[in-house]
Amino acid sequence: MRPMGKILFDDTTVKNPIAEEAKKRQRQKKEESRLRRIALADRALLNKHTYPELYEAWKAKGGGKLPKCKRCREAVLHWNEPAHVCEGFKPMFEERDQAWHDRWEAQRDAIREAKRNGTFFSEDEDDLSGYEDEPEEDWCDEDDGDPMWE
Repeated sequence: MRPMGKILFDDTTVKNPIAEEAKKRQRQKKEESRLRRIALADRALLNKHTYPELYEAWKAKGGGKLPKCKRCREAVLHWNEPAHVCEGFKPMFEERDQAWHDRWEAQRDAIREAKRNGTFFSEDEDDLSGYEDEPEEDWCDEDDGDPMWE
């Protein structure tokens, strides 16, 4: 029988130095990428990374006024600061208890009663029923020492 080919390198006794160098380089690259992922995980994200749609809209407008957080509506999102940690939704208006509503209704009733009695001054310009009739004084008729008086 004829031999199938020549053995150029027998790796059972001696290892290929080029292959060993390539394997070593591959292990180093894998370790570097793992360390890079760990470093990125430890680094704080910025607002421009956590709110990319707001950042793009702000940039498209050419800058200007910085947007506020959509949930709490209080925090201004500065782009190069660490990501905003929102406490959650905050209502725009204060919730009132029943005692407050009762006091408010009592005040409204007192105002209605005062208007009926004529002791409350109306905010209407035509209705001057609560004001006393005083003669209108013209306080500019006499010289009171003002150098600009003529």
